[in-house]
Amino acid sequence: MICDLTLTRNPKTGAIEDETATLAVDYQPSEKVRARTAQVMRDFQRAHIVHNKPYAELNFMSVIQRLNQDRLSYNQFVEAPSEDPAEAWHSRAFRPIVRNKINTIAAYVSQQYIYPNIYAENENSEEDKDAAMVMRDLMTWRNEKAGYEKAFLHTIIDAQTDPAAFMGTEFNELYRDHKEIQEDGTWKVKKVLDEEFSGFHDEAIPCDEIWITDAYEPEIQRQPCIIRRRAFHYSTAKAKYSDNPLFGKYIKPGLQFLYSDEQQVFYKVYDSSLRYELVEEAIYWNRGADLKLRFLNGILMDDPDQPNPRKDKKYPMAKTGYEWINNRFFYYKSTAFKLANDEEIVNTAYRMLADASYLQGIPPAVQFGKEEIGGSVMVPGSITSIDNTDNPNAGFQTIQTNNNLGALTGLIERAEASISESSSNSVMAGNMPNARTPAFVMAAMQQNARTLLGLYEKMIGFLVKEFGELCIADVIQHLTVGEVEEIEGKESSMRYGKFLMPEQTVNGKSVSRMIHFDPSLPSEPISKQAHLKMSQDLAHQEIHQYDEKVQIIKVNPELFRKLKFKIVVKPEAIVPMSDAVRKSLLLEEYNLAMANPLTKKDAVTRDLLFGAYEHTKNDPDKYLMSAEEIQAQQAAQNPQPQPGEAQPLSKGLSDNLQMEQNPTKALSR
Repeated sequence: MICDLTLTRNPKTGAIEDETATLAVDYQPSEKVRARTAQVMRDFQRAHIVHNKPYAELNFMSVIQRLNQDRLSYNQFVEAPSEDPAEAWHSRAFRPIVRNKINTIAAYVSQQYIYPNIYAENENSEEDKDAAMVMRDLMTWRNEKAGYEKAFLHTIIDAQTDPAAFMGTEFNELYRDHKEIQEDGTWKVKKVLDEEFSGFHDEAIPCDEIWITDAYEPEIQRQPCIIRRRAFHYSTAKAKYSDNPLFGKYIKPGLQFLYSDEQQVFYKVYDSSLRYELVEEAIYWNRGADLKLRFLNGILMDDPDQPNPRKDKKYPMAKTGYEWINNRFFYYKSTAFKLANDEEIVNTAYRMLADASYLQGIPPAVQFGKEEIGGSVMVPGSITSIDNTDNPNAGFQTIQTNNNLGALTGLIERAEASISESSSNSVMAGNMPNARTPAFVMAAMQQNARTLLGLYEKMIGFLVKEFGELCIADVIQHLTVGEVEEIEGKESSMRYGKFLMPEQTVNGKSVSRMIHFDPSLPSEPISKQAHLKMSQDLAHQEIHQYDEKVQIIKVNPELFRKLKFKIVVKPEAIVPMSDAVRKSLLLEEYNLAMANPLTKKDAVTRDLLFGAYEHTKNDPDKYLMSAEEIQAQQAAQNPQPQPGEAQPLSKGLSDNLQMEQNPTKALSR
């Protein structure tokens, strides 16, 4: 990589004298490009020191060393066997205890993917509440397109294996050549949108790709500058940069351009780490100077003053970790780092237990005398005769070791218990009690699991909140603006997007919701009559065009962009209640509510009874009788008398008549 390349200098003249480097006479950029490249390289060198400096917070390891060691633990790295036969027999078993704990925590946390709850800053305004609902729907649409769920899952695993985990986002609009085959077999080439590389894209960024210049500034948005360095295949670089004239002229796989600030010239050198097929990309953000610059193999691909394209001017990433080390350090203590000592005890004792079992099962033997005895005697049921005529003391016996296997087993159990105390318990692993366990007991066990996660739950909440703020800015910047639409023979016009959200629950029914940005909507307050007329028009469209299966919401994009939203991440969203506990609590609430004479029975039945089951909660009205059916049922149970037919008397009235007709009988009764 570019920071790892070194060139030989003449100690007297300072000139570059390296057989692998040649002067890049064909690349002579402007003085402004040279100055900006020199500035970025100076920040790169400072970041290189931060990456490779040992820190007491990381147990006197550098970020890269800590990262590599913790990843080896997660990936169950096993050393190669010894070439010494006397040592090669020893067990190299590696228990996947750290990997299992990390995956258990990740699976437990990601029972449902966590999205931020969005509210209007002015909760007293109905219009702002409606706008918050629209923003939530647009966030859901954006996250589905961007691959949010996969990026979130990778990030919560990275937080447990790396000193820091980063979740990034970007928005691109890239085009590629598309060959359209004609009827005569020929084809025409035209530019089409490359959907694979265009639009929103969320990803978990590996820790070793993010370079910072201040290790003691914990807030990522306050870092002076951030560099993301990565290598990818030349074909990927071509898809992203082929429209840039510098790409076809200078970019070759493995060929780096190094700038000498002293001599103010560029040198070309082949980088063996790129294997003659990769290209190195370095993206440089500077908050104070408002810069976003892209370098490819050391060549600046943008204007040297290119600003950050984000409207909020934030770095397009959020970070998290498993546990804080302190309140000043940028990096965190990962799960693998936290469990390293106990893991070493478990694996050492486990290998010793395996070795002792080998020795106990097939003990070593010692031979006395000149008789040669091979390994063939170690066969169950075999009988071996020893000729001791010349040597009466000749013999063969096994060596019995005094191994205390119980002590090793106890040590392993205690170390595993310590690991569980520091990470996850059996409930997180899916070992739930039997089905007859009361709901409140199951809820208490899950609460204990949440308590065990402790700080990590809050760390995920901070990540979701910070990343949600980036997503809101993306929605406002890219989804509320129109595109110029040119129609042949007509004047060009602005076309605004329509976003369809399927399976939304509205008034207890499952319908689709269509959000339509319409700049023709009034931007000033309107009368109630005008508002009613617009609502009636939308209702008419919903009925006649979509058969009441789509709810239409029209939004003024200009007013929507001016609104402020706040993000709230609730703890129960991070560690959600299991379906079994949720169902038990809903049914318990249903029984109590039905016994209360003050409750609305239809609403209780709809939300608590049918809402407790997955296959009935989306359309509970399917199982409830309509008002007409209820009246018909009541009429069948209490039929009205025909004209001329005696009407039945109520019990109270019948008793009164009997007392009047026969008072003595009534009194005796």
